[in-house]
Amino acid sequence: MNNNVLRQHVREMKSMASILMPHTFPLVDFEEEHDTLFLKQRTITVDGYELEVILSKADYKKHHMITLNIKSAQSPFLPFNLVCKVAQAFLGKRHLAYAEFLKDNKKIYCWTLKTTSQGRVVPTSKDLETSSYEGFEYNVLNQKSVG
Repeated sequence: MNNNVLRQHVREMKSMASILMPHTFPLVDFEEEHDTLFLKQRTITVDGYELEVILSKADYKKHHMITLNIKSAQSPFLPFNLVCKVAQAFLGKRHLAYAEFLKDNKKIYCWTLKTTSQGRVVPTSKDLETSSYEGFEYNVLNQKSVG
């Protein structure tokens, strides 16, 4: 997939996430949000890898939380440089938080970005561990910080 196609997916998915924000937790319960999940996800191919991506935007009144989940459609895990490339395409390069989970023997790469309701990026908590990959810095969410 060339960068123009990826940018088009990013634009369309961001637009859909904003449209669906009134149907996203915490404004609705998890069951109702689950009914709209199929509208928030796509299967895309980036650098030869088939990915399943979900982009969601939640309204917490004082701030918005944008969440990107990435997983491989075929294999149990993905190269981290690819995961970072996709995260940066969707969320930018600053103040991202990262967590990873296993579900159905596949790694899910979860990225979050906190913004004001006007869309300005809010820095991540100074209490979070900082990590970097090839010059890209991000914060790591541990089990205590995700609940």
